[in-house]
Amino acid sequence: MKSPLSWQPDMSDVDGPLYIALSDRMARDIADGRLSEGTRLPPQRALAWALGVTHGTVTRAYERAEKMGLVKGEIGRGTFIAPLERPTSPLMPEEEVLSELDLAHNFPLSHLDPDLGEAFGALSQQAGIGRVLNYTPIEGLIRHREAGRALFSYFGVDAPIERILLTSGAQHALQVVLQGIFKDGDMLAVEALNYPGLISAAPRLGLRLAPVMADAEGMRADLLDELCRKRPVAGLVIGPNVHNPSGRPTSPKRLEELAECARRHDLWVIEDDPYCPILTVPKNSMSKTIPERTCSIASASKILGGGLRTGFICAPQSVRSSLLRVIADISSMSSPIGAELVRYWIDSGEIDRNRERKREALNQRHAIARAQFGKAIELYPERFCGWLHLPAHQNPAVFELEAARRGITVLGAHHFAVGTSPVPAAARLALGAIPSVSQFEKALMLLGDFMRDLAGTASVGADRELHDNELEA
Repeated sequence: MKSPLSWQPDMSDVDGPLYIALSDRMARDIADGRLSEGTRLPPQRALAWALGVTHGTVTRAYERAEKMGLVKGEIGRGTFIAPLERPTSPLMPEEEVLSELDLAHNFPLSHLDPDLGEAFGALSQQAGIGRVLNYTPIEGLIRHREAGRALFSYFGVDAPIERILLTSGAQHALQVVLQGIFKDGDMLAVEALNYPGLISAAPRLGLRLAPVMADAEGMRADLLDELCRKRPVAGLVIGPNVHNPSGRPTSPKRLEELAECARRHDLWVIEDDPYCPILTVPKNSMSKTIPERTCSIASASKILGGGLRTGFICAPQSVRSSLLRVIADISSMSSPIGAELVRYWIDSGEIDRNRERKREALNQRHAIARAQFGKAIELYPERFCGWLHLPAHQNPAVFELEAARRGITVLGAHHFAVGTSPVPAAARLALGAIPSVSQFEKALMLLGDFMRDLAGTASVGADRELHDNELEA
């Protein structure tokens, strides 16, 4: 009796050339952890026999995987899964200097942010400025929470100052709410495609994420209701105005349906919508309908500067003390220095001038993206990213790897899939990380050329495979 192969993927639903599909499955299984570094792959003839394909198909699949850096062949020993360098977070740069063709990091046109030197100069003349170098109350100084209330207005949230807590950015705020409200083993309902920072943080806190599918109006309320009837769901996490990664807004009607579902099933709601302040359209928030169970998060990072690390939570009084204890445990307090800069730029009107600068730049970049990709890219006005739809047979993990080999960084849809949710053939393109418009145009042009090359390669590969099959037949 033959021993089972170390790897035998299911090839029953293949669409496109077999050798491409086989190497794509390998890339997916590596990304998902099913194939670990050092695993010896089956001999080519053995795998071909097991899958019912030609030896040439498996040979080309292994060759393609080696070109992508997925495997290494050792003479006399076989083919092994190669070490894979994975960044700690796909959302943050690994080096101080970003790639010139960076379409991966969703940085919001940081080169347009306010002049830090001018702000420091003005603040240095302010009486009592030394106060921000000292310890402050855990919830933040009153003047900083007043700035937080003004910032929340850009999120469509009417935040009473007594409900506001200062945090070290939106990610810190998210961690604080997750730890302060939920307990180990709790389940949170989220959209099936979601923010990688949430996907990573929740399991580390012992929380389970339950994916809910969405349509053109947002998360489906009927599916959320069905989930809550079947399983013990404790909370709901949502970005009402800008879904990450697609940029799609949730319709007001759908948000009302989700709020009613949250009330009916006694769910806590976390609103995390960091790209919202740039929008000129009216903002939607569940805090307007169910304030007693909604924790809203506001951040200055996307509109004033990521290095500020200043955020705010607007939370019901019933959980305020619990959230304060988490802040105290994690960091004692959040930096009042960044909060003072935020206050200054809000009071001086610089936040509105910066919003206008970024909107104008985004309009220009959206036009460039539409001209390059046409209907293949999903774009919503005043969003910092676009959702690029790939050919149906294209694996987004492989697309990301092969684009990187050409110097272009993107994030495939697999980074955003919650659990075992279906991974669409898509990639997120960040529109704001490259300062130069000409360099941005170059990045999109090269990516467009690469996509056209892929379409041609698939056609040639299918013809060659058909020829091989005819020969072996």
